[in-house]
Formats: sequence, C-alpha cells, structure tokens
Amino acid sequence: MKNIITIVIILILPVLVYLIMNKTSNDVVAFAQDNTKPSLLIFSSTMCMDCQKMKTVLNEIQPTYSDRVNFVQINATENSRKIKDIVKKHSVVLVPTIVFVDKDSNETARIEGFVPKENLIKEIEAVING
Repeated sequence: MKNIITIVIILILPVLVYLIMNKTSNDVVAFAQDNTKPSLLIFSSTMCMDCQKMKTVLNEIQPTYSDRVNFVQINATENSRKIKDIVKKHSVVLVPTIVFVDKDSNETARIEGFVPKENLIKEIEAVING
C-alpha cells in the first residue's frame, strides 16, 4: 500500500504543481477586459515580505477607490506566457512594483518597493485627478 501511495504522489504531484504554476490570474484576465478606468498593476511575489506588507495597505484602501481604479494583482513569478509578457512589457525587475496605467494601458506612474499608505493614496489621487 505504501508503494502505491508513493507512486501516485510521484506521478500526480508534478502535474498538480505544473497546473498551479501555469494558471493565469483572474485579475489579469479582468484587466484585459476592463479598460474603462485607470488601473494599478500590482506586481508581487508570495515569498516577498515587502509585498505582503504592501498587500495589507492595498486591502485597506481598495474599497475606497475600486469604483474609479482597477486593482490588478499580478504574481510576477507566475510561470505563464501572459504574465511573463506583462512583466516584460512594464520592465518589472523587483517586487513589489505598482505600475499605474491609463485607460489605454499607457504607463503614467510607477512605485517600486514598499510605500506607506499615505504616499500610495497621494499617487492614486494624482492618477485619478491628473
């Protein structure tokens, strides 16, 4: 019985890992379909501590701005062609990086690294009003 379980784990585990790693984020698909308002492309990684702190800040402010700005979470380490293309297009070299894009997907501002809530709010306000 142990041998059968071991064989199943050896055969199935890599397939599951592959499927998880190649799953494209639903946020990215939604971003591609909604160009009626500016977007924040939030590049992060699950292994990044600053990304986790930034995620907490974003979760606090997202309800206030979600009617005027798309918040698009992108796992920059995701192994899918679509994600790799977006990371390359926006020249993301470190995480967290937040790229502000207008309705036409043109970059208008960028934040690299962790920033406090107040600074992020100022940047969002500038994008919305500017």
